[in-house]
This record gives sequence, C-alpha cells and structure tokens, in this order.
Amino acid sequence: MGKFRNKLKKNVSSAIAARHTSKKQLTLSVVSLILAFLILVSATYCWYALAKGTGKADNINLTVGNGLRVNDLGDSSKKFKDDSYLLPASSVDGRNIFFPTDGTDFSNETSKMTFRSANAGDRNFDYVQLDFNLTAEANYTGIYLDKGTSLKLEVPSDASAKYKAECAKAEKALRMAIYYEGMDDPVVFTPEMNPKSVDAVKDIDRTTGRFLESSKQLAVPFKNYAYGKKQLAMLNQGETRPFSLLIWLEGTDSNCTSACAMLKQLVLNLTFTTSWDNTVEINFEDSTTEKPVAELLKNPKYSLILNYTNSNHKIENLRFTMQKVTANDYSKWKCNIPDNAYNDLTFQILDSSNKDAVVYQWKHTPSGGSTLNRGTATKYFVDTLDTTAGTNNDSRGHWHDGDIEDYGEGHDSGIFDNDDW
Repeated sequence: MGKFRNKLKKNVSSAIAARHTSKKQLTLSVVSLILAFLILVSATYCWYALAKGTGKADNINLTVGNGLRVNDLGDSSKKFKDDSYLLPASSVDGRNIFFPTDGTDFSNETSKMTFRSANAGDRNFDYVQLDFNLTAEANYTGIYLDKGTSLKLEVPSDASAKYKAECAKAEKALRMAIYYEGMDDPVVFTPEMNPKSVDAVKDIDRTTGRFLESSKQLAVPFKNYAYGKKQLAMLNQGETRPFSLLIWLEGTDSNCTSACAMLKQLVLNLTFTTSWDNTVEINFEDSTTEKPVAELLKNPKYSLILNYTNSNHKIENLRFTMQKVTANDYSKWKCNIPDNAYNDLTFQILDSSNKDAVVYQWKHTPSGGSTLNRGTATKYFVDTLDTTAGTNNDSRGHWHDGDIEDYGEGHDSGIFDNDDW
C-alpha cells in the first residue's frame, strides 16, 4: 500500500498547493459529526483510491437527548493523522474491513484482487471509527436516528459542474455502520434514500491476501431507523452500552468510478433521538360514584402502574408508575409514556406487601371488549372495580379520546356503530 499511497501524493500535490487548507474541527453535537477531507480519485475501476489532506480533530463535543448520558470519547477524540488517506475498502457490516493491496492484480473484478485486513494503523487514517458509551437514565430508552441525519460529500462553491456531478455519484459509495456490544448484527447505512445491496468482501486468505468469499451487504437509508420505525437499541435505567461508528468507502459499489482531484468535505450530521424525546401524558380516573379505586389507593401498600409490553422491541411487562394529578385527590392519576406505545397497555394495582402482586387490573370495557389498545386516546375511565375473591382481571373501564369512543380502540371511527361508547 505504501507505493500506491506515494503515487497518490504526487498526483494530488498540485491540486492542493493553490488552495488554503485551514485547521478543521470534528464536532459531535447532539451526536452530530462534521469531518473535512481532501479527496483525490486516481482510478476509473469499480475500485478506486482516495487521498485526503490534513483533516484534524481538535476536539469532539458530544451531547445527547432526553434519557441518555454519554461518556468522554477518549481515544476517539485524538487528532486525525496528517497526510492520511480515505481509501476504498470493503466490508459486509463494518466489523471486518478489507483493503486492496499494491500489485498488478488491482482490478475491477473483486475476486481477482488481493486484500489485507484493516489494522490499528488504518483507524481514522484509511477509514473513520469513533467509539463511545451511552447510558440510559430512564427505563425504556429507545434510541433512534433523528430525521436530520445525513452523510454526504460537500464540494467547493467554485467547483465545476462536472466535478460536482462526480462527487454526487461518489457519495453513493459511502457507508456508515453502527454497532454496539450485544447487537445481533451491525446496521449498515447508505446516504441514499432507498436500500441498496452489493457483494462485499467477507473473507480472505490471511496469509496470501487472496480473495475467498463475498456476501451481500444490505445498506439501508437513515430514515429506516427514525423514531416510530426501527430502533437501534433499547436501554433501561442505569444500563451502559459501548457503541462504535464506522465510515468507509465501499469499493464494490458501482458508483466508485469517479475521477476528481479537488477539495471535498465528508460531512456526517448524526443525531440520536430517544423515546423520551417523544412522550405523551396518560391519565387514569376513577369516574365511579363510590370511587372504590380512590379509596383503595389511599393505602400506601398499594400502587397504580401502567404495564406495557412490546414483543417487537423485546419489552416485557415494563411498568410505568402513575402519580397523583393533585396531592390530595386519589381518583386522578397520570404518567408519561413514549407516544408510540399504543398496544398491550394494562392498568394494574400492585400490592407491595405481597412482592408487588397484581391485585386488580383493567383489560376490558363493561361489555367485554379489549382495552389493551389505546389508539390515539390518552385518558382512561374506571367503570368498575372487581372485588370477586380470587380474581384480578375483571375490573372494567374504557379509553376516552374526547369524542366517540370505540371499544378496544380508543379513537374515532367516524361513524356511529355498535362499538361506540
């Protein structure tokens, strides 16, 4: 790789000599990253080589949204090496990255090339890697990508139309992977708006560098992990997870065919948002004349919780503690939950003197319909408190959304029917 890099130095020197390159900062604000690179494309194959000038990271400032704390980035905040190169590589998921080696076998046919595995010297030199820990301050802290997340190549305003077009094409070869300990598989992202798949290098002969095997690399757009869609991770209170963020140029992408020799900027705007950035207040009210629930909850051994289950997010029986709306009124209670928690919601009264046993719970309307799905409703009225000995599942209530109430739905149907409350 040394001969290849030296050749690139000569080719790029004249392109950067007349352009002033100021010191760059790598800033991660609300997990937002901007990194400047000088890039030269020196080949027109599917694989191509990129050179970058001095891209320094003087400091990294990292903050996160509701429910999260982040550690000092440590080694990830060290300065990027002078005269480093962002070289094309290939990886199925960012965990094993392979670079093509020097030699006459440099080809647009991946199977005919030889490779080497990425090593410690490549980090933030031939590819980008940032490591950090996230700690949850609350239960059910779902982590998502904010809608403003983007990865792109910026070009100088005085660049030619042809160069801008080449950069727009090369941008599509960028990949970003997010990985954390315990994750089944890293998530690979593309800056494009639709998923894409390539045959990336999966394995090589560690002795000779000979290509052995490829595998499908599925890269998805950032929007697939926006709030309300797939979540990157779910942490409970006090849980800490180490994260790694990796950026490389995927050499097997057909868009790796540009030929440019001017200043570009690789810009990643990455923002993590959480389920606690998007909450809704849920209200529970004993609306009966006798108010048996209110009387029961005056006893400090009893507590009212909202139980939530979401198998898709691997959440089982997550308990949100209800708080009184006013200090001396035991009939009205409230709590905040993520606003995308719609299904499998059960109000329960727990007995702390019996290992928090469930003594009462609400799952049905007076006519027997399900109230597990709140729909868009945020208020639940108690209709009865079941006092039958040996049972804890026949108390009745209904969701109310301020207009027509549908049993088991909690939102307007738009018409009057037998399900309207």
